[in-house]
Amino acid sequence: MPTSPTIIINKAILYGARDLRMEQESLSLDSLQPKQLYVQTEVSALSTGTDLGNYEGRSREVPTAPDYPRWVGYNNIGVVKAVGPEVTKFQVGQRVFAPSPHQSGYVAHEDDLLVPVPDGVSPETASLCYLTNLGVAGLRQLNYEAGERVTVIGLGVIGLCTVAVANAMGARVTAIANAELRRQLALKMGADQAFLPGEAKQSGVEADIVVNTANTWSAYRESVDIARFGGRISFLGFPGRAQPAPDFNPLAMEWFYGKQLILAGAGFSPRCEVPPQDVKFTVRRNVEMILDFARRGKLPVDQLITHRFPWQNLRDAYELALTHSKDLAAAIFDWR
Repeated sequence: MPTSPTIIINKAILYGARDLRMEQESLSLDSLQPKQLYVQTEVSALSTGTDLGNYEGRSREVPTAPDYPRWVGYNNIGVVKAVGPEVTKFQVGQRVFAPSPHQSGYVAHEDDLLVPVPDGVSPETASLCYLTNLGVAGLRQLNYEAGERVTVIGLGVIGLCTVAVANAMGARVTAIANAELRRQLALKMGADQAFLPGEAKQSGVEADIVVNTANTWSAYRESVDIARFGGRISFLGFPGRAQPAPDFNPLAMEWFYGKQLILAGAGFSPRCEVPPQDVKFTVRRNVEMILDFARRGKLPVDQLITHRFPWQNLRDAYELALTHSKDLAAAIFDWR
């Protein structure tokens, strides 16, 4: 009986700060279990927050994160190339998203978090769906309602995706950037107005919800300053990461008594696979919504892709991100 050829999987492994290596492992499709499938990666996207923190040597700052050596990446778009005999949910040739690391292919169980990518949505656009989901989670955790005034501070790739999806969800969006290029990209993503630091408060901006994706204490200070009385602040960043203690009280009563603000750590969505009457929005249903927005032309996140790298140059992208280049918005790796 003929056997399937051996496939070589290239994968990125991080051994410590700036010690990123490409390693190989072999896979025979004959070893697929009945409910397993093999997915060949097309593109994966760089997270300039979590991924970069891991590259800097800060992996364990995120609770429950693995220590080194460890995989990196969690935004993978690929095509199903083989399925086990009992797989019923997917078929060969189908494009899927998975929160899978930077690697040229992987084996998954059909019940894993795999989300079909609709026809008409490019793999590049789809690779940003999970980063966009983090913004959706930040809004949902603070009970966002359509029509509220949402201000996004910190316009890295997650912040810019949050601007785009908040606009698609019916928010009146203000963006605060730390560079002119990011300000212009926010306007392309649908922000009603976009400012540089300090300008929003001077212009009288008040937010029902502030989504803060930045790590600096100055961004934290701007968040509490522009939130309205009774406002809510969603933190997708790590306030004070790699900075000394601030010269102000982050919980000063002028904000948390005087303005009755609510703070929320954000970015989490349930991963359980349950009917919507039990849990309305899970990661899967958030991602499905985001991909449908993209299919209908309501989510122009492809315009955020400023850099494209062949997978062999993956380390170059991390080194560029390490410089905190303002010209870098979204970066993707091509594994084709």
